[in-house]
Amino acid sequence: MTNARNAATTDGSIRHDAWQRRRSALAKSPDIATVARELSDGRALSLAYVRSGPRTSAPVLVIPGGPGLASVMPYQRFRAAAAKHGLDVLMVEHRGVGMSRKTADGIDLRSEDITIRDVLGDLIAVLDAEGIEQVTVYGSSYGSYLAGAFGTLHPNRVSGMILDSPMLDAQSRYETARELNRLYWHGTASTAEHASRVRDLVEQGAIPVGDAGFPIQLLHESGGPELVARMLTLLEKGKGARVWSWLNRLGASDVMETRPFLMEFDLVARSAFTELGYGLPHDPTLGPLRSDEAFVGLADRFPPFEGDPVDTREALEGFRWPMLVLSGDRDIRTPRTVAEHVIAHAPNAALVPIEQHGHSALDTVQHLAINAIRHFANTPGTSPVPGAAKLTAQRSMIARMISFRLALAKVLPKAAS
Repeated sequence: MTNARNAATTDGSIRHDAWQRRRSALAKSPDIATVARELSDGRALSLAYVRSGPRTSAPVLVIPGGPGLASVMPYQRFRAAAAKHGLDVLMVEHRGVGMSRKTADGIDLRSEDITIRDVLGDLIAVLDAEGIEQVTVYGSSYGSYLAGAFGTLHPNRVSGMILDSPMLDAQSRYETARELNRLYWHGTASTAEHASRVRDLVEQGAIPVGDAGFPIQLLHESGGPELVARMLTLLEKGKGARVWSWLNRLGASDVMETRPFLMEFDLVARSAFTELGYGLPHDPTLGPLRSDEAFVGLADRFPPFEGDPVDTREALEGFRWPMLVLSGDRDIRTPRTVAEHVIAHAPNAALVPIEQHGHSALDTVQHLAINAIRHFANTPGTSPVPGAAKLTAQRSMIARMISFRLALAKVLPKAAS
């Protein structure tokens, strides 16, 4: 009979073998390469990265959001589309994630191996391995913080920068709560009725205020106040409970579920809490709504927030390279106020507003992200012209999924909706 210890060992071996097979399959791509990175105690990491498209004099380093989001697998279509436009794209698999999850001997990295400064060092190591002196740095969401921190510490390696849905530091998280409550608790000229309905539903006990923030945020980013109103109407009629629960699960899935080579938060969580301020106490003066409830229950598992590892906010005035700042008019996670702060302090930055768009063009409207990169590839060394671009996003896949489920809940009986 197999005892519990042997069963656990066998299960771990099976998971490692499956991971190794997947990694080996991905590594067969001619675009994939690795660079050795030293760790403590004589260990080493074979850091994976991918460079696609023709080699040019204007490469772009694309850093996705997260932390925990992989680069190699999730962005295959993005890189293929970029290559068709002749773009030289470089993406580094974040340490602790995907192809960069394990040491050379097949053991998961330690949480202490994963810090912001280590990640920035990985970027430099890859540029050196590729013989690249300067890049345009494209960072989305968490990746925009890494992009800004990279520019702060290594300004001589930056030729241009694109910040997509920018975050500057841990304090940016309070901007999220401020915007969420401004729209849907206090109310604005366009959302006063919605806010009143939210408050009524909370008072009636139809929705707990603690878990209301993320569904409302996702609905707004996907379809604006109109989509929020459709959800509220269902709830007022005693319907839509399953849709509401599904929306909340979407908020928790990136934290609670590890999806190998796609989204792996578990190993990077320590950095998220201690360096990025995940789980910081909510400021009740902003209002009761918060969209980071999924992180609250995890905060006590990690050391407290220690402070921003790189002061990007203070460094903005020294960012002399041309910059584009992409910002959706529906973005609550990284509201327009953060983008406006960047524009006000970085001397060569221009806002690119995107209408009917929520968070991260890189993830939801990739053709707009590619167009922004093409701007730098076609006009290297030039300054962006403020107000030159005004873009409108197409409806995202998640928006279509939400709309379908709301429509279905509308026609189903209460118990089934």
